[in-house]
Amino acid sequence: MKQAKVSLLIAIAVLPLVLVSCSGTPFSCSGAAQPTGGWSGPVFHDGIVYVGSKDGRVIAINASSREEKWQWPDTTGIRGLIYTTPIVDDGLVYVGTYSGKVYALSVADGEDMWDSPRDGYVGAIVGTPVIADETIYVSSSDGRIYALNTTNGKRKWESALPRAGKLWTSPTVVDDTLFVSTLDGHIYALSLETGQLLGWSFEAEAGFTSSPVVYEDHIYVGSFDRYLYAIEMGSNVSMWKFPDEKPAGNWFWASPLVNEGIVYAACLDGKLYAIGAETGEKLWEFDAGNAIVSSPVLMDNLLIVATESGNVYVINPETGNGELIENPDNGNKSTIDAQIRAPICAHESLVYIRGENKYDQLYVVDIEKGEVSWSFNLTK
Repeated sequence: MKQAKVSLLIAIAVLPLVLVSCSGTPFSCSGAAQPTGGWSGPVFHDGIVYVGSKDGRVIAINASSREEKWQWPDTTGIRGLIYTTPIVDDGLVYVGTYSGKVYALSVADGEDMWDSPRDGYVGAIVGTPVIADETIYVSSSDGRIYALNTTNGKRKWESALPRAGKLWTSPTVVDDTLFVSTLDGHIYALSLETGQLLGWSFEAEAGFTSSPVVYEDHIYVGSFDRYLYAIEMGSNVSMWKFPDEKPAGNWFWASPLVNEGIVYAACLDGKLYAIGAETGEKLWEFDAGNAIVSSPVLMDNLLIVATESGNVYVINPETGNGELIENPDNGNKSTIDAQIRAPICAHESLVYIRGENKYDQLYVVDIEKGEVSWSFNLTK
């Protein structure tokens, strides 16, 4: 009965993705499993913003001059749509594509240094990979985790997870262990060195929607049953689930943010919840009025939250009081005139946001000034 419930929940989960597929999910509007765009977010490194575009390019933008430094591919055509956020490490930009390859690009000029696998493809890569100890760890839609050498892309190991199906979440690395959450309701722990399954795993009755976040030996993760779970490593039962009575108004799709004993959980019901990490007690909630697809980010002592409708809020993490950043140039309809589904990036007083309307745009919001500072057209 449990397996039937899991399958039903996953089927229910996929249906809304098909319905909204014109706005950036891995499904076409006809319902066929074909990519139509991407939700790659921006990343800031050494004065350069790197972001994946809707049509499958990586673009490097100088944040000072606001000019393009390079784009990849330049003349050779699209290599695969991008749902992952670029990662910058030791002179290379890494990106996983929906076509099932990982590419390493030079930060200097975007030159393609290596791609993996060199022969063929793995399953579609949707969750952003992670890097640890000169290894990049990749979740794939073929149900496997791949460990690749960051220098040359050679495969160190691959690990097939039992009954995992498509892996759409990012893995999480803690010390010598890799954790991954799955659409069929499991959390697996793997050896970082060998990829072998370790002795502990967790099984829930519903699939997990978000990537696992680890804080002080506990895992925090959102589920298709509209609860957020806190799970102690090594335990077979959850420490708590939130809300404690009836489920939330929608899924906790975005990964939660945990800081100083508080879990900040964004929900597709349009609310940001502050929850005691140990107790599961609700400390406050902020109603943003529209679905929050992206995880909140911390900037000094402020929380920054972006809604799908294009609004950006600055919230006091202690009280939950928040203010909307208005945009007179947009008639104050929303902070930016675009939908926000990609992860957002904060650096110093600026927040970098990839928004989608009829164009594909990078927006830069100045939190101190409370205004949209500039934007860059990503459309080729």
